Amino acid sequence: MQIKSYLGVFFVLFNVMTAVSQEAFQLQSIVLNTALTKDANAIMRNDSISINIPSFDKMRVYKEEVVTILNKAGDKYASAYEYYSDDVKIKSVEAVIYDQMGNEIKTFKKRDFKDRSAVPRGTLYSDHRILYLDYTPTSYPYTIKFISEIETPNTVSIPIWYFVSGYNVSVEKSTFHINYGTDVTLRIKEDNLEGFNIQKTQNDNDITYSAGSIPAIEYEDLAPSLMYFIPKLQVAANHFNISGIEGHASNWEELGGWMYNKILTGRNILPDQTIATAKALVAGIDDPILKAKKIYEYVQEQTRYISVQIGIGGIQPIMAEEVDKVKYGDCKGLSNYTKALLEAVGVDAYYTHVEAGSQIVDFDGQFASLTQGNHAILAIPNGEDYCWIDCTSRVLPFNYVGDFTDNRKVLVMKPEGGQITTTVAYINRDNELRNIGEIELHADGSVDASVSITTKGVLYDSRFYLGERNNDDIVKSYKDYWHYINNLSLKQPRFKNDKENVVFMEDVSLSATKYASNMGDRMLVNINLFDRNTYVPARYKDRKMAFEVPRGFVYKDSIKINLPEGFEIEAMPKNETLESEFGSYALNLEKDSENNIIYQKEFFLKKGLYPKEKYADYRDFRKQISKLENAKIMLINKN
Repeated sequence: MQIKSYLGVFFVLFNVMTAVSQEAFQLQSIVLNTALTKDANAIMRNDSISINIPSFDKMRVYKEEVVTILNKAGDKYASAYEYYSDDVKIKSVEAVIYDQMGNEIKTFKKRDFKDRSAVPRGTLYSDHRILYLDYTPTSYPYTIKFISEIETPNTVSIPIWYFVSGYNVSVEKSTFHINYGTDVTLRIKEDNLEGFNIQKTQNDNDITYSAGSIPAIEYEDLAPSLMYFIPKLQVAANHFNISGIEGHASNWEELGGWMYNKILTGRNILPDQTIATAKALVAGIDDPILKAKKIYEYVQEQTRYISVQIGIGGIQPIMAEEVDKVKYGDCKGLSNYTKALLEAVGVDAYYTHVEAGSQIVDFDGQFASLTQGNHAILAIPNGEDYCWIDCTSRVLPFNYVGDFTDNRKVLVMKPEGGQITTTVAYINRDNELRNIGEIELHADGSVDASVSITTKGVLYDSRFYLGERNNDDIVKSYKDYWHYINNLSLKQPRFKNDKENVVFMEDVSLSATKYASNMGDRMLVNINLFDRNTYVPARYKDRKMAFEVPRGFVYKDSIKINLPEGFEIEAMPKNETLESEFGSYALNLEKDSENNIIYQKEFFLKKGLYPKEKYADYRDFRKQISKLENAKIMLINKN
């Protein structure tokens, strides 16, 4: 009996040790598949999600992520965090760190995770929070395993699944699994699965997608957003719940109608005094667009943006009368408040969801889901089109949204239902920067100069902020802008922000010593003082990706260069014109009657998505432009 007991203990210990050694072997990173390490900063060893939806008002999500971080650039993929709120409960969360041999370094339980607001910047109060692991690696490579499980009654937003986490990340194994009740009807949209060896298995109400051995996609200059060509799954329930409110929707029209009638209705009540104030503001104005402009400017003056993440799943705005009382709100609250004011003066306006950000991201017109969209704006009917306003900004002109929400498909919510439409687009020659100036060149190579800079379109968005800055920030901004000018000194610039026409104007005077290079009785001068577009895309022997110019622009210069007394032009570049499918460039130099130089240029770049085969041509185009932007003249001192 005693021998049998010892044997039993031995076999138990042997099995445990074998399991531990097998796990260590599987998690080691000292020897990895070279097909997965090529171009990779991180390797997803096991990236999996399992979603269970037994009924329209219950969802449980289990996630397990094992990722090997190969270098510092891969640290951002060690994403050990989980969100929670009053409606989203974290059932379990833990993380384990392993060394390159697969040996366990440290285990983190739920109590070891840090807890903070999920929207900390500017947040007054929020019931949306995040548990996250704050870990600093001591060496590379290392592996982190993160496991979490959440439970929620909200089924209106089912997680989107990307089989690839980002550029320069390879995938050893990725699995999406969903199980749902017999009374639950799901819609699943598959995007870009071809060519990635993704296997699908389905049994009754149980579906699994599995992928493996996906090499890293190396980031290339000007590459379009990764989300448009990596494999992706979107899932939505036709019958769903959010914070006790039921919904039925299978398309955007139905979903937008549900939002309008169930989530937004009744949130537009305003005090009588506020309604009276709004009506007084527009008294005598018949044009609804001019009325809307007055109301928009009133909201800008009276309120401020602050993130307030509470209520029904973070999608329902706080009451308009509450915003009126406290004078602040988030994007939802301020949009709803402005909409209520506009309704009070007889102007239609529609609450709109958009995916905001400098990168253009469209709503998927073929798949209705509230997982899309991170911001709220307003659409105001204007003939057959809309005026668009972002009610969170205290500085943007009326009917101008800049590159934060321009040129993308959005969901406009109307009483009769939702509508997918596209916001205003600022493309090509809509985006203009014009320099008109004069340069006084001195014999010692120094310059005194003045320039008027005018910007429109998204280029306005990149310049008008100067009028809101203090003097130190303004000086720093110009020194960064003209980084190629050494020993730069500035006089106080003057600004004019024409919000009616959405044009920003800058009058700047500057001086710089040793701008030109003196070489005995000769002087070499770069004639382009104010706007050098010298960017040349990176060179690739074997380009893999298409490339994109997201918006396009036009830059124009007209500059007079006054030469020092006694100096004459010895050599000057020839006038040149470049024409390309990507745009055009024109350089024109003329001597006036006083032997000074008039420098003119126009650089036009077209918006476009181009195949990889044309990348070398585009690079040559930009290389030629860079050379012309650095054009120089040689002067000789006749004295």
